[in-house]
Amino acid sequence: MDISYDKFIKAENEIYKSITNISVPTSKNLGNEQLSMGIDWLCDGSYSILDFGCGTGSMLFSCALRGVKMLKGIDLSDEAIKLCNNRAKLMEFGNYEFIHGSVSKLEEINSNSIDGVIISNTIDNITPSDAVELLKQVKRILKVSGKVFVKLNPYITEKQIEEWNIKVIEGNLLDDGLMLWNQTTDEWRILLSKYFTECEYIDIYYPEHEQYNRMFLMVNQI
Repeated sequence: MDISYDKFIKAENEIYKSITNISVPTSKNLGNEQLSMGIDWLCDGSYSILDFGCGTGSMLFSCALRGVKMLKGIDLSDEAIKLCNNRAKLMEFGNYEFIHGSVSKLEEINSNSIDGVIISNTIDNITPSDAVELLKQVKRILKVSGKVFVKLNPYITEKQIEEWNIKVIEGNLLDDGLMLWNQTTDEWRILLSKYFTECEYIDIYYPEHEQYNRMFLMVNQI
């Protein structure tokens, strides 16, 4: 499947360019109890964390407030990386590296070198082939017993696809403004379990959006 990300990168760049009030988190509270718990779990005992699809960098900054020392972010949007670097200058804690690029950038990271990885609303916003490559690379760079925090967008039913006039790119790959690989929770569990061992699954409710995200807390076991 040969699909360009150009349209989606352009949309993301516009979002990040519009952020002019530069600030950083000062509290460990992420505004959602279940989300905060998941990041607490990820950071416990972790010295280094990678966030693939880091966006504004907020998840990594929250990890730094929890004592993580080495923090690396990768994102397709060059505007996101600029924003992250500007925000990092305001942080009192943590050593940061933000990289502009795709899944291929993971190939430059040493095997068995990272304690924890964040994949938050990212793996389901790339093509299925890139998603599988992402999982392979994350498994490679993670230390044995390293942790993986995976958060997914809600599953969209066929009825919702029709009602909301969502474009179908191919199969269950949708264009809902961004790219969305629209899989059920069980389908994601089957794929993720090929690479990692599930510790806990939690539905995260966001009352402000009246919707759930799906969170898997997993470990890398050989």
